[in-house]
Amino acid sequence: MAIWNNIASVLIRKDGQHADKTRIVEGILHSLGIQGISIALVFAGNILMARWSGADAYGNYVHIFNWISILSIMALGGHEDIAIAQIPRYLANDQPGRVYAFIWKSNRFILLSSIGISLLFLLIVYLFPLKTLHEHRNEFLLASAGIYGMTFLALNQNILQSLNYIKLSQWVEKWIKPALLLLFFIVARWWLYRSDSRILVIIAVIVMGICCLILFGMLWQKITIYRSDTRSYPKENLMRKMGHFFSIDVLNLLSTKITMLILPYFSLQKDVGIFNVSYRIADLVIYPFFLMNTVMPQLFSRNYESGLRHKQFLYSECTKVMTLISIPILLMNIAAGKFFLGWFGKDFLEGYTALVQLSMAQFLFSLFGPAHIILTMMDKEKYATLALLVYVIILLAGNLVLVPVFGINGGTLGVIIGSLTYNVVLAFMAYRFCGVLSPYLLFLKASLRK
Repeated sequence: MAIWNNIASVLIRKDGQHADKTRIVEGILHSLGIQGISIALVFAGNILMARWSGADAYGNYVHIFNWISILSIMALGGHEDIAIAQIPRYLANDQPGRVYAFIWKSNRFILLSSIGISLLFLLIVYLFPLKTLHEHRNEFLLASAGIYGMTFLALNQNILQSLNYIKLSQWVEKWIKPALLLLFFIVARWWLYRSDSRILVIIAVIVMGICCLILFGMLWQKITIYRSDTRSYPKENLMRKMGHFFSIDVLNLLSTKITMLILPYFSLQKDVGIFNVSYRIADLVIYPFFLMNTVMPQLFSRNYESGLRHKQFLYSECTKVMTLISIPILLMNIAAGKFFLGWFGKDFLEGYTALVQLSMAQFLFSLFGPAHIILTMMDKEKYATLALLVYVIILLAGNLVLVPVFGINGGTLGVIIGSLTYNVVLAFMAYRFCGVLSPYLLFLKASLRK
C-alpha cells in the first residue's frame, strides 16, 4: 500500500488542493485493489463457462443477459444516477432526512417497475414469434428474476458510493458476485458433464439473489442513522433530471450491446460469445476510467459551486492518471491478445482483430477524460444525453452497414468510429458548458473560444 501511495502522490500533484487530492488517491487505491481482484474472478468465471458449455451455449447465455441488462436499466429509471448526483448535496446541506426518504422511495420504485417490465417482456416474448427472442422464451422466463436483482444491486451500490462508502459499495458486485459465480460453476461442472445456456442462467439468477440479500444487510446498517431526522423539506421535482439520467442509462447500455444484438441476425450465434469475450478483454483498457467512476461523480457533485480552476485541476489530474494506467494495458492487449483469447478455447482466437480494435476504441475514453461525469454532476446531463444519442445512432448505422459485410470486425470498426465521434462531442460540450478540457487538448483552447 505504501508503494501505491507514493506512486499516486507523484501522479496527482497537491497544487494547494490537498483535501480533494487525498480523496482521489484513497478512492483510486481502494478501487484498484477491489477491481483488480474482480477482473481476475470475472475472467476465471467466463473462461470456465465458455470452455464448459461451448461457444454456442455461452453465446446464448450472453444474448439472454444482454436483454436482461437492457430491461433492468429501464426498471431503474435513472434512480441510481440520481443517487450519486443528489445524496452528496443532501449531506453537504445537512439534510439527512432527505437521504433516507430518497433511499426508501427509489427502492420501492424499482421493485414495482421490475415486476411490471418483467411481465410485459415475457408476454411479448411468448406471444410474438420475434427472432432471437421467441426461441429462447423458456430461458428468458428463468432469467426474468434477474431484472430486479440487477436493479437492486445497481441502485443500492450507488447509494453506498454516494454516502462515501467507496470500498463497501464495490464488494458485492466486484468480489462476492464473481466469486460466487465461479464457485457455483465449479460445483455444477463437477456434477454435470456438460452445460447449456439454461443451466448458466439458473446459476446466475441464484447468485444474484444471494448478492441482493448481502447488499441489503450492508445498506441497512449504514442508513439507520438517517431515520432520526424528522424535519419536513420542500418537495423536489426531479422528474426532468430523472428522465435525462434514464435516457443516459439506456443509451449507454445500448452502446455496449448494439453489436451483440445485431450479430445474431447476420452471423453465427457463437460470434456473440466471441465478441463478448473480446469486449471484456478490451475493457481492461477502460479499467482506469471505471476506477474514476467510483471517486469522481460524488467529488464533482460536492464541488458543484467550486471555481473553474479547481474543477480543471480535478479533471486534468484524473485524465493523466487514467491515461498513464491505460497505455501499458493497451500495449499488453495488442501483444498478448491471442494468448488471452486462447484461454477460452480455439474458436475464440478469431476475435483477435476485434480485440485490438476495441482496445483502441476504449483507450479514447482515457485520453479525453471524464467529460461525461462532469456534465452529469454539474446539472448538464441533457448535453451528456445528446452526446450519447449521437454515439448510439452512429454505432447503430455503422453496425447495420458493416456487420453484414465484415461480421465481428465490422462491428468493431463501427465501435471505433462511434467512440471517436462521441469523445470529440463530449470534449466540446465539457469545455463549452463546464469550462474544462483534457490536458492533452488544452492547446485547442484558443480555437474553441472562437
